[in-house]
Order: sequence, then C-alpha cells, then structure tokens
Amino acid sequence: MDIRWSEKAATEFADTISYVSQEFGQHTAQKIRNSIVNSIGIISQFPNAGKVSFIDEKKNVEFHELPSKFNSIIYSIYNDNIYIVSIWSNRRNRAKLYALLKSEANNL
Repeated sequence: MDIRWSEKAATEFADTISYVSQEFGQHTAQKIRNSIVNSIGIISQFPNAGKVSFIDEKKNVEFHELPSKFNSIIYSIYNDNIYIVSIWSNRRNRAKLYALLKSEANNL
C-alpha cells in the first residue's frame, strides 16, 4: 500500500516540528520527528496497527489512530492506500478531531 498525506497532515507535521524546535530545541524536535516517522513506518507494514477511532457509516470509511506520547497519527485505509489525515496533538479537543474526520471522509 502507498502512503499518502493530506495537505492538512503535512502542514501539521511541519508546524509541530517547527514549534518544538523553537520552544524546546532542535534535539527534541528531531526526537519527535523520528517518533512520527517511525510510527508511519509501522503503519506502512501493519496498516491495522492503529485502533479504529471513528467510522463514517455513510461513506463506509474507518479512521485509525496510532498514538504516541504527544501526538497521534490519524489515518484511513481506502482504495489500497493509507491516507495520513492528521498529526493530531493529544492535548487538543477530541470533538474537533471528530469534526475534522467527518469532513475528511467526504474527501476520500
């Protein structure tokens, strides 16, 4: 399966690394970057590694979540591709995540 990133996920990834680098230093930013990249490697080898966190029954789309300490990778498996939908900060409001996923289901 190919891994594809939504524009939002790519922006969130870059913004997260930039913020951490500015606030906590390059070393910490590199650790978080490596953690996210390693998690995506796990997803590419084991697509069902993340728990199902949201199902859009109208579109028949499941969104999976692979959490780490500070962020979760939100993705969907659709048409033999893995779509990275969001690099979600675990400190953010979950209700906003569900609203995002409803919107993303329409884009698949």
